[in-house]
Amino acid sequence: MDQMEALIFVEVSQGASAIEIAKAVSSSENVMEVMLISGQWDLLVRLKYSSIEELSNFVVSQLRKEKGVGRTDTTIVLNKVK
Repeated sequence: MDQMEALIFVEVSQGASAIEIAKAVSSSENVMEVMLISGQWDLLVRLKYSSIEELSNFVVSQLRKEKGVGRTDTTIVLNKVK
């Protein structure tokens, strides 16, 4: 199966370091990019995955267990134009 992509918006808890969380999350082989962003969310993670189970495992078992990670919102990329 082809690799799929997801964008995961991450809220960093008060007092936690966004850059430290970004560094920790970026060590996963499935993570393509981690960006510190402005607005409602603090980080944007671009992730590749080959199944919904793999995506779910990353979000539930890795990302949300990272100290300082608050809420997350996962968006699946349906198609890319450019």
